[in-house]
Amino acid sequence: MRQHSPDVMSKPERLKLNYKFWIETQSGLSVLGEGKWKLLKAIRDTGSLKAAVEKMGYTYRQTWQNLKDIEEKLSFKLIEKSRGGEKGGETVLTSKGEHIVAFFDKLYADVEPRLNESFDRMVEDLNKIVD
Repeated sequence: MRQHSPDVMSKPERLKLNYKFWIETQSGLSVLGEGKWKLLKAIRDTGSLKAAVEKMGYTYRQTWQNLKDIEEKLSFKLIEKSRGGEKGGETVLTSKGEHIVAFFDKLYADVEPRLNESFDRMVEDLNKIVD
């Protein structure tokens, strides 16, 4: 069996910890995570579901169904759509949709820096084995 000499192997990349936040029911049913939070922000910022899905690279039909599924799990509407008019249709967040966006904004603003700082300290020990 042929063995690789240490000088032939490339130096491994340093390791890092990663994470995701999401909301789920007490029974463990996933409701909403980072991707849908970013989608809701895009809807808020563009005023259009169509523009938001294009910006995110999602398909309209699947995204519409996902939003309806989330609304069903939460038992309230996240978005309101209106058709036609002078400027065409519009999609806006409901006040509860805005609240969800604000929750995730605050979560990432408050928790992420401290989490990253803690991860950085912890992963240094792990990186000693790859250095």
